[in-house]
Amino acid sequence: MRASAFAILLLGCSSPQRHEPLSKAQLGARIFNDPRMSEPPGQACADCHDPALAFVDPEGDRVSAGVIRERFGPRNSPTLLYASYIPPLRHDANTSRAAGGLFWDGRASSLEEQALVPLTNPLEMNNPDKASVVAKLRAYYDRPFRDLFGADALTDVDGAYASLGEVLATFERSPGFAPFASKYDRYLAGRAELSANEARGLALFEDPASGNCASCHPSRPATDGTPPLFTTYAYENIGLPRFADNPFYGLSADLNPDGPRFVDSGLAKTTGDPRHAGMFRVPTLRDIAVTSPYGHNGYFRRLDELIAFLAGSCPSAPACDVPTPEVPANAQRVRTGRPLRAEEIADITAFLRTLTDE
Repeated sequence: MRASAFAILLLGCSSPQRHEPLSKAQLGARIFNDPRMSEPPGQACADCHDPALAFVDPEGDRVSAGVIRERFGPRNSPTLLYASYIPPLRHDANTSRAAGGLFWDGRASSLEEQALVPLTNPLEMNNPDKASVVAKLRAYYDRPFRDLFGADALTDVDGAYASLGEVLATFERSPGFAPFASKYDRYLAGRAELSANEARGLALFEDPASGNCASCHPSRPATDGTPPLFTTYAYENIGLPRFADNPFYGLSADLNPDGPRFVDSGLAKTTGDPRHAGMFRVPTLRDIAVTSPYGHNGYFRRLDELIAFLAGSCPSAPACDVPTPEVPANAQRVRTGRPLRAEEIADITAFLRTLTDE
């Protein structure tokens, strides 16, 4: 059982079977935290996206485990913070440029679509089909769904499943998922000052000749006043190495037909364009200091090691002794303007900590 204490408390104190009017966001929150929604029961959405830990997996594994403990996916669970700002996938077939889309590979076009995928994924919540999920909604959430969507809300499986996606997405669009409550937000508003090393880190972050980080992670508000989201939503192959100890490689052939030879093709699996092999969506850097591990396969545990890798620098042995990229054909490992010294990496790390929501 992976159910969080928060989920058990929430369900125990306020049963959804009692008649009390719920908004779509409130119903979505109940279901998001309900460990009964997996098969077998024991894993909620919140188990891989813990509200207390910036909506990432609290267990510390490089990649995330499903309700069946021997099953792991090939990737780590990204934060859901600020996911409501991710646009649908756009793909220019002529230039091969792409941006947007949820999941690391852009395969979902909306929060409604994304929220439903883990429910029937055998590596995650393991329900056999949509009908089995809707049967659980009838057992645990019949009255709230009828209150919100009408007397026949859970009669048609496809319609009920779509309504489930709607309430989960409504919850994920609530203010707690995009608080813009970091020290950097207060700095931009003139209500906080950066320390000396944070200010140096910001300067390096924005300097094209040094860190060049802002080229993929814009750090200034948009023209419409939206605070910076620290991503262009574009796709890059940063040359991330293969995570050799990924337990996904050892799964049975029905779950991983390629076995230890598995190569994560990233965006290419979504678009079918071989030019996208090994590319993954540029993540937001908001709350990056508390959303370890880093990279789609969780290769890096430490933020300074990830920065050193991107800079082609060597501040410590683990960051220097790096194998070849998992997909070398179009990898571009060095993303910064120049190699960075250890103290510069420390300054950038200090700046990135100012992006943690308080």
